Amino acid sequence: MSVIDTLSAGFNATARKLWLLVIPVVLDVFLWLGPKLSIAPIIDRTITILREGLQVAAPSGGDATARETFEATMEMLRETLGRTNLFALLAWGRLGMPSVASTSPINPENDQIISVSGIGPMLLLQAVIMAAGLLVACLFLVLLGCYAQGATPNLRRLPHQVLNAWLYMALIYIPFGFVLVFALSFSLLIGPLSVFVGVFFLWILLYISFVPQAISLGEENPLRALVSSFTVVRLNFWATLGLIALINVINTGLGLVWYRVFMRTAVGTLVAIVANAYVGTSLTFAAFYFYQDRLSRWHRFIQQQQHGSA
Repeated sequence: MSVIDTLSAGFNATARKLWLLVIPVVLDVFLWLGPKLSIAPIIDRTITILREGLQVAAPSGGDATARETFEATMEMLRETLGRTNLFALLAWGRLGMPSVASTSPINPENDQIISVSGIGPMLLLQAVIMAAGLLVACLFLVLLGCYAQGATPNLRRLPHQVLNAWLYMALIYIPFGFVLVFALSFSLLIGPLSVFVGVFFLWILLYISFVPQAISLGEENPLRALVSSFTVVRLNFWATLGLIALINVINTGLGLVWYRVFMRTAVGTLVAIVANAYVGTSLTFAAFYFYQDRLSRWHRFIQQQQHGSA
């Protein structure tokens, strides 16, 4: 299957199983209409501490341009992190869980806001929310994996499959997340060389692109899932790069359309949520079909080589 054939198969699969849109749509409706979890008090307190530190370091006022830059940075910090909905961590877009409402900032005038003022509670809530979001994403991916194989989900085995997938993905992505954060923090100290750190992690992300598919389709353990993903990407590098790039371009481009054109009214937001769920589910289906097709070709090649040598 070519990349275009894979995308077509993904959209066709979603059209036949429209009920799968319920999971991403319900998640986005909650992020849109539900309460918002804000860490604005922590951000405000951090900004106050930074300002006091600046006054101690430069009591006479210092350079006016540097102070203006500092104030602009603090204001940007307040407008971004200060208006971020912590519940947005429920949406694991990196795994193929479509979400458009997760990018919406908190609107203090209309939203019901739950404020978090302590560092400890914030970290605990982040961990709980991400764990719950990963569980929802695993349910979504396991269902898509079943249908990508042409099978019907076994309701008795479904909880076991979802919990296994949740555990295996946590064992991969949590350590990777810690290493990524540490590496990006360290890269700030090496100046221009930080671009090499970014390129290295982009390369790693490309090679583990199909870990969710390996775990959801074959119920593979973390090590085997990493090996399978690496094998598929290594043997189909340019096709994989084209597919991943196309998926990201579609998601990014349509994300801007949903946010800037549709998400200005209640009806437009609902349309954007449903449309994004349809497109996102189709693209995730396409990744399943691509992985399944390329891996089966590799297995057939191995079998032919074994029969030939026998």
